[in-house]
Amino acid sequence: MPSNAHSEAIVLLKSLADPGRLLLARLLLEGAFNVSELTDILQASQSTVSRHLKILQDAGLLDGRREGRQIFYAWRTELASAAISLRAFVASHGPTLPEDVRRRIAIAWEQRRERSASFFATVDAADPAAAWLGSPDCLPAIVDAVPADAVVADVGTGTGRLLELLAPRVRKLIGVDASREMLDQARGRLGAAGADADLRLGDMAHLPLSADEVDCAVVNMALHHVPEPIAALRELRRVLSPGGLLLVGDFLPHDEEWMRETLADQWLGFAPSDLSHWLEAAGFEDVSITPLPSESPGALDVFVARARRRHPAAHLTSQPTGA
Repeated sequence: MPSNAHSEAIVLLKSLADPGRLLLARLLLEGAFNVSELTDILQASQSTVSRHLKILQDAGLLDGRREGRQIFYAWRTELASAAISLRAFVASHGPTLPEDVRRRIAIAWEQRRERSASFFATVDAADPAAAWLGSPDCLPAIVDAVPADAVVADVGTGTGRLLELLAPRVRKLIGVDASREMLDQARGRLGAAGADADLRLGDMAHLPLSADEVDCAVVNMALHHVPEPIAALRELRRVLSPGGLLLVGDFLPHDEEWMRETLADQWLGFAPSDLSHWLEAAGFEDVSITPLPSESPGALDVFVARARRRHPAAHLTSQPTGA
């Protein structure tokens, strides 16, 4: 009679015995996708994709993360030892993603980016809905945590509210945003306050910063707009100096689906366990995440995460990507 370990191994191996499921498993190492995106990328029927996803979930390889009305699938952040070995095998010896599949993955990422870009090009800071773009509850904790006399990048700076608060405290301040319109508003805010910052146009996936350029990077209420959070975290690691500090403020998980439609949010908050795993996979250590229940009536709960850039680079581990 087979042992439990043998039975689990059989289930795992059977889950990837189908070429279509093996390709799907390899695809999901690229990031988290919903069923609609997967059917487009693989050019397969919804029933086929859903069946394959269920088998991989039942085997304990995948998690389905509900985001409002959608479910995004990705490799589990915590796997049994046998599943970890299987994931490593798929990553190194699994099928090569065909060029047309890679092209459709890129299209899926671009469609996500376009939603955010289009929104931020037209958003009016005076619109009542725009108040949801940030949270004052993160600001005191972030400002207090930024090292004095440091070179600091505020990534996804928006209208520059955090830049204005940090300007008197740091040696050099860089504000980065993917929206020219947001940078214009930040420039006006800083000018009115008599503050100074180097404002740069750039996407979080390809930051306009040199390797090791900053001592501290701050991402306040911006990560939930990013199509590929772990790719952004890896890029943030690149621009931090060795041992540099990363500060992330964002929403805890919530069910405000309207924010996806109205504010172009890609993700409805983040679970601390997921973010901690992504940070470690992206090359950070000394990770701490502090939940901050909102003090404002009707506002969403938030958190502030702290992490240090880990080095040397040889210690980076191979982990699944995606939110």
